[in-house]
Amino acid sequence: EVLSSMGVPEDKFAATCVLVDKLEKVKIEDIKDDMEALGLTEEVITKLLETLKIKDIEELQAALGSESPAITQLKELMDYAEAY
Repeated sequence: EVLSSMGVPEDKFAATCVLVDKLEKVKIEDIKDDMEALGLTEEVITKLLETLKIKDIEELQAALGSESPAITQLKELMDYAEAY
C-alpha cells in the first residue's frame, strides 16, 4: 500500500523492496541508479527515499494521508506497545 501510493508499479514491488533493504549497506547513488533501471521515475524515487527518512508517525501520516491503512496499523501497534 505504501509503495503503490508513491507510484511504484505492482510489478516492480518485489524488486523495489530488495533495493530498499540495501539502503543501509550500499551508497544511495547506486540504489537510485538501480531504481531508475527498474523504470521508476525520478519523482517516485525522490518521494520514496524522502518518505523512508521519516522517523515520526505524525510526519508519516502527513506524507501518506490520514486514511492510510499503514498509518492505522502503525498507530494500533504503538498503542499495544504502550499498553504493554
